[in-house]
Amino acid sequence: MIILLSLLLACGGDKAEAPGADPDVVDPAAVLVDLPLLRINSPERASFDTSGSGKIEGQVAPGSTPISQVLVDGSPVGTETDGSFSKNVDWTPGIQIISARVEDEGGERAVDGRAIQAGPVNAPGAWLTGALLLEIDTDILDDDDPELDDIAALLEAALEDPSTLDLVVDRDLEAAGFTLTPTRLDFGSVDVDLLPGDGVIQAEVTLNEVDLAFDIVGSGVFGWVSTTGTAHVDQAVVGTEISIRTTDGVIHTDPVWLEADLVGFEITVDYFPDSLEDDLAGWTEGLLEDTIVDLASDILRDTVANALQAFVVELDLGEDLEMEAALGSIEVVPDAVRFTVDTRIEALEQMAIPLNAGSLKTQGAPPEWPISNGAAVGAAVDDDFINQLAFAFWHSGMLKDVELPAIAVGGMAGTALGPPLGPSDIVVLNLDLPPVVTPPRDAAFDADVALGEWRVRFDRLDGETLEFSINLRAGVNASMQGAGELEVEVDDRPAYIDLEVGVIQAPEALDPGDLAALLRLMVPPLVGNSALLIPSVPIPVVPVGELVDIPAAEGLTLGLVDPELSFTEAGWLLLQADLALE
Repeated sequence: MIILLSLLLACGGDKAEAPGADPDVVDPAAVLVDLPLLRINSPERASFDTSGSGKIEGQVAPGSTPISQVLVDGSPVGTETDGSFSKNVDWTPGIQIISARVEDEGGERAVDGRAIQAGPVNAPGAWLTGALLLEIDTDILDDDDPELDDIAALLEAALEDPSTLDLVVDRDLEAAGFTLTPTRLDFGSVDVDLLPGDGVIQAEVTLNEVDLAFDIVGSGVFGWVSTTGTAHVDQAVVGTEISIRTTDGVIHTDPVWLEADLVGFEITVDYFPDSLEDDLAGWTEGLLEDTIVDLASDILRDTVANALQAFVVELDLGEDLEMEAALGSIEVVPDAVRFTVDTRIEALEQMAIPLNAGSLKTQGAPPEWPISNGAAVGAAVDDDFINQLAFAFWHSGMLKDVELPAIAVGGMAGTALGPPLGPSDIVVLNLDLPPVVTPPRDAAFDADVALGEWRVRFDRLDGETLEFSINLRAGVNASMQGAGELEVEVDDRPAYIDLEVGVIQAPEALDPGDLAALLRLMVPPLVGNSALLIPSVPIPVVPVGELVDIPAAEGLTLGLVDPELSFTEAGWLLLQADLALE
């Protein structure tokens, strides 16, 4: 039991007596052996290799007995006379976990575990074209109920708001030598119907029980005319089609055509020249028709554009990260409105990073439309976006020199940190490669998440330091528990985790192979309980007050309800959800 004797010596156990003092006591010096040596020369720990292949190179040296075999990634490799070895490998895009092991004829061994990020990268903060796809169905445009959770209801609220009528009142309208100035405009209710067509949104705005009060002043030969009057319309119906276009990522809406129909028009005037009364009725009806058309057109144009633009969401990632989103394209089809959005995420404060560092760039094809699967909202997120978020989180330095109480680490690992790792006050963590999300190896999981060169340092109270490199890949499932709650579950079953451990620093009396084995036992429960593995992603909400500036909308938000998450084989995260007003 060489390791047990070594641990006793390293941890301050009682010394054994000299040989011969007691034949039942074994002298540790008599059984300690020289261990084989293993050194990996390349690739360098925590490096970025943007090529599709590489070479693992290293060197071994025997200990007390000759070397029996050298394994690289589980496969035997031959050695030269000086102990050097090499193996050509095809990198798997993402975190490449590399294992090396040397064994001697006496059963002793040395191990090394390390990781690199392999494959093409997006430069830090680069724009990702079409990283987000969004689809909103007709319920977002118009769900035929009065709640402010669709664009039609927002339009109705905007038209019914008293401040909207200020756009018309006191506005001078010219007609054939007379100036008609509305002094009051009221209507009983508003109905707005929206329906997407091929490339346009069809709209019908109905104002019920419209009442207009006005002043009339003549000019020229009718300069002596000054009077007041009122007009009433049972129903004013404005029909239009709205086209949608984008300029520099900004949505613009334009009415393609406008038609108005006034039903039940009546006019009363205090005084007007008898010969012009019929003309006055025609002028007033035409001016009222134009006024209502202009009012409806302006509200439609602004509210529809603002509401659609609000779905091009920029997440609030806190003070350390910045996200930008720019609309790439928008398409209206008979049953939905579809967006493609370009994005970028960047760390505001940035630590030094290795040469060629960047977030993993993949080539997975986006899912085909439709993506909403019957829900009100469908979204597809490129794994490049997820990995850029993880990279920015890492690039910010938030995972550098993270100090945790040793008792907390022991609790997450399910064991007290006694010898040889302790006693310690703190454990220092450094993540030397960004987390990377890739399609799952096991269909039971949504995705795999890989961590490479996760440095874990135990500063013992006796002044000794033990430092390890932990490199792993595990399956994860993501789910949303209610609006705004993203829950991520990591598979911590040892048999389903790819795990390699390297010993970077340890007391000479301790066997590195045994230390690596000890860490392999600790890591799975630590993985299952660690919140450091995956950066949190806020679930966006849409502030209704930003869509339409009326008191009724203040403080209201549209949030996701009954969300469902899944991953495509190409690595896209799919989200389907309904919207609820809060």
